[in-house]
Amino acid sequence: MYEIYTISGAPRPWRVLLGLVAKGLAFETHVLDASKNEHKAPAFLALNPRGRTPVLRDGDLVVTESLAILAYLDRAHPERPLFGTTAKEHARIWEIASQADGDFANATNAFLGSAFAGTEDENVRKAAELVRAELRWLEETLGDAAHLAGDRISAADCVAFPNARLTVRAGERQPELMRRLELHPLADAYPRVAAWVKRIESLPGYAKTYPPHW
Repeated sequence: MYEIYTISGAPRPWRVLLGLVAKGLAFETHVLDASKNEHKAPAFLALNPRGRTPVLRDGDLVVTESLAILAYLDRAHPERPLFGTTAKEHARIWEIASQADGDFANATNAFLGSAFAGTEDENVRKAAELVRAELRWLEETLGDAAHLAGDRISAADCVAFPNARLTVRAGERQPELMRRLELHPLADAYPRVAAWVKRIESLPGYAKTYPPHW
């Protein structure tokens, strides 16, 4: 059985949890407490000297970094492929996943801390503008498809979903602020993204990925 080390609600390890669920693989989750610096404890640093999650352990093998772990799982278990079955699919999935890992993650990560705190100032409004631009990109990327790279779940969905769901969570926690920033309810401006979020949440086993502190 795979072991996955995570911090509750952290987007990068959440990607791996989604990948494990999408492929129907058994796993055990170790949730580290960031407030106690458990990700900097010697026992964890022995697994990843950089002191960050996710970490996947498969017997004696330890794999770090979310995209590397998803690629490892896909090669180890070719059924239910996360990176497509053709060169064209492979390239498209990597293209979307790379943009989600960079532009989308950067925009939301810069915004969400202030949003969860209920902060509203000019910097937050500018950050929200970037998030809206990335959500429009997701909306256009989805088009009429069920998932970001086609009709089945892929690594692109695993990479993009956590930051999208964290944006929804900010709306649940700070609805008035997020409404003023045109980010809540998500379905009002981004109906395809909102439907896609619900589609991912309906995956069998999704509850095992859900942040326990929520």
